Amino acid sequence: MVWRYELKMTNLFWKFTYFFYPPILRLLEKAKVHSSRQNYLIGKLVDDSSLEKIKEKLLLEGFENAILSWKDPGEVLNMRRVTKGVYQYHLRIFNDLEIRGHYEFSSEGNPLGHIKEKVFVPEKDYFTSLLNDFLK
Repeated sequence: MVWRYELKMTNLFWKFTYFFYPPILRLLEKAKVHSSRQNYLIGKLVDDSSLEKIKEKLLLEGFENAILSWKDPGEVLNMRRVTKGVYQYHLRIFNDLEIRGHYEFSSEGNPLGHIKEKVFVPEKDYFTSLLNDFLK
């Protein structure tokens, strides 16, 4: 019975977080607390690449919208794929066709590790093979 209570409290915590945290991030972005693109350039999209086609491909590969993350300047697509419940592949695409991505702790799997960027790995080969058809 204790585990059911803990599960219920965990679910309530994340529902609360998913509701309140994104607007707080947007306010911090407006205050210029976060105003640059993260590292880990992967490359550039082919000019005629469709964001809808890319998003469709990413969804088929298990990606979802990255709700609990900064919005980098010029960002037009922000998605993640959670692995092992603790880590995630995080991918961003920008209005100048640039793609950036990395591997890190997920917000849910290790909140403090995620915020402190304890694990931040480029994983360029993973993203390049995933998006090969869309890259220059």
